[in-house]
Formats: sequence, C-alpha cells, structure tokens
Amino acid sequence: MQQQQYPNYPYYGAPMYHPQTPYVGHGGPPPGPSHCYPQYYGPQQPQNAPQHPNPPAPAPYSFDAAAYTTQQNPQPATNQSRRHRRNQTIPAPQTAPLKSAMKKTMAVFNAPAQFHNPFSTQQQPQNQIPTQMPRPRVYSNPNVPQHMRDEPDRGPLLHMIISFHGYNELHVEHILPLALEELRTHIWPLWTDGLESDTIVGHTCIVKFRNTPWDLSGPNSRRACKFIVEFFRLFQRRGYTYHTAVNMTTTTPRLLFQVTKPNERIVFFIAYFSQEGRRLTLIEPPNHIDISIGARLRSVFPRKIQSDDVVEENTRVIEIKRKSNNSPEVEPSVFLIYVLKILVDLGFELDAILPLGRRGALGMRTVRELFIFKGVPP
Repeated sequence: MQQQQYPNYPYYGAPMYHPQTPYVGHGGPPPGPSHCYPQYYGPQQPQNAPQHPNPPAPAPYSFDAAAYTTQQNPQPATNQSRRHRRNQTIPAPQTAPLKSAMKKTMAVFNAPAQFHNPFSTQQQPQNQIPTQMPRPRVYSNPNVPQHMRDEPDRGPLLHMIISFHGYNELHVEHILPLALEELRTHIWPLWTDGLESDTIVGHTCIVKFRNTPWDLSGPNSRRACKFIVEFFRLFQRRGYTYHTAVNMTTTTPRLLFQVTKPNERIVFFIAYFSQEGRRLTLIEPPNHIDISIGARLRSVFPRKIQSDDVVEENTRVIEIKRKSNNSPEVEPSVFLIYVLKILVDLGFELDAILPLGRRGALGMRTVRELFIFKGVPP
C-alpha cells in the first residue's frame, strides 16, 4: 500500500517567534520560538525604551488638520515602508488542505476519473480507461444474502424431486421439458385407469391418477409397484440416480434424484415386509434371486421358515414361523439384516425406501415401506 504523502509544513503552520526586542525586568521569558497560535496582528506597538537614569522626554505631537478631512477617492497605499515588519510567509496551496495525521483518507473519492455505472444502459466510451472498481450492489433486506446475484443461472439443473401425495397424486419438481414429455409418453400410460389431471404449477408438475394407485392394501398394489419400478428404471437410463429423501416443507418424503452416468444394465425390483415383520414379499425379482433366496434363508434360519411360495406371477412370499405367543421366532431386525446381506451377496443393494399409505380396518391408515433394490444381473 502506497504511503499517504502529506505537505511538508507543520500541523498549524510555521513556528511563530516573539519580536526580538529587549525585555523588561530580570524574570521575563527569553526570546525564542513559540508553537502556540499566532497572536493578533494589529498596529505596530511602540517598543519599550532602554532603562537610563534620566530618559529624555518625548517630543510633543502637533495637530494635523488634514488627518480629519474626508478624502473622496482614497488611493491604496503603496509605500512599502508602512508594511508590517515581519518575516513574509508563503501561503499554503489551496489544492492541498490541512489533513489530520490520525485520519485515514480514501483516494477513491478524490480521483478525477469519471465513474461508469455498470447497471446503466448507456455505453461506456471506448477510449476511457476504467480506473475504479464498480461498487457492488447491496440489498436493503438483511434476509437476502449480500453475495446473491441479481439473476440466477438458467443453465440445466442437476437434480429433480419426486414425491407421492395421498392415494393418487404425484409431484415432479424441476424436471426438464424433454424428460417431462418422456414421462407423459411412456410412464403415465402404465396406469391403465387413466389420469384425472396433469397440470404445471410454477416448477412442479402435478399429476392426479384415477382410483387409488398408492393404496397398497387394494387390488392395484402390484400395478403401483410396477409403475414405481419403471419410474426408477427410466431415470437411471437417462442419467438420474436416486440420492436421498428430504422432508422439507412437507411431511411427505421428497425423493431427490441427481445427475450421474447413464446405465441401461441396472435392474430394479421392490420388496416389503409385513406389519409384524415376519413375512417378506418380493415383486418381480430377478430370476437368480427368485430361485436362491429361499434356500439361503433356510440355511441361516433352520426349521424357522414356515413357507416359501409363489402366490402370484413373479411374486414370492417367504414367512417366518410364529411362537406360542404369536411373536415371530426370528426378530424382525435380524430377519431384515440377513435379507439385505443375502441380496448384497447376489449383486443387489438397497437403493431407496419409499413409504406409502395403506388403508387398514375401520378406515385407519397405516404406512408400508417399499424397499427398492437395484443391481446388475449376472
């Protein structure tokens, strides 16, 4: 940083000196410099005469009548002998005022260059060289971050949000136009009952299906699971992978998908547990999982598997035996951990958990969690 240059004169001007006249008495101050403010400069005072035994009397003044007459046009006195007899000082330049040594100065306000407003519509002259940085815009609202840009970047987004509401409503947020057209062409027709509405509100596409696809207790639960699997599969092939779930501004989980490398070989399937945690249902699992998962569970829990059957097409149900008090012989958490371990050994891992509603007895609603697995078949 360049040091501030100050003019080479003292704080209050040059030191003032008392007149070099003989002083009266023996206790007076000797002549020398004084750093006080300068005294008032009036008419020249007569000097004290030296002390002599018999000083001569002063000559009497005579009356001058011309001094009391009024002059019409007085001429300025040019006699140099009547000028105040003191050392002539050079006045300070007018362009450099006195400055305090303890006060910092900002040279940005003293620069003679013209300031160009970057937010104005007028063009800056090409021959003008900018010498100052433009002052950044500051928002008056303290809740707005001061580093926020005036216009956000409108480039392609890297995330999409999916959420399931009620029994028949689906929200897709921040989706690209091309992806939305593909959903309308390939995914919405999978629900054969049709749509009630398909609207866009702001940055959210709100789709309402007929009947209740998200009611897992009804006859349409298997079709709803197939719908969700195709949803995940299409996003994976287009380069969007499930990342996490958030509950921001709503109690319904919002599934966050982010941009990754597309992969067309990945396969998805859904599994869920019963309310008491002793029955496992796998919907359309891959062939090697469908064949081997029952045998592996029987080897881990010998004589504790009650049934291992295919109840519907490509739907397998594995059930644990009950105790005398109707509790399962294997704790639900232990059953879950070994199911996850066996599926990892078979090349599939848990990708997401989606809670959906389920109507129980007397209209009571319960929640059933769908375990979505993904992997590459051998």
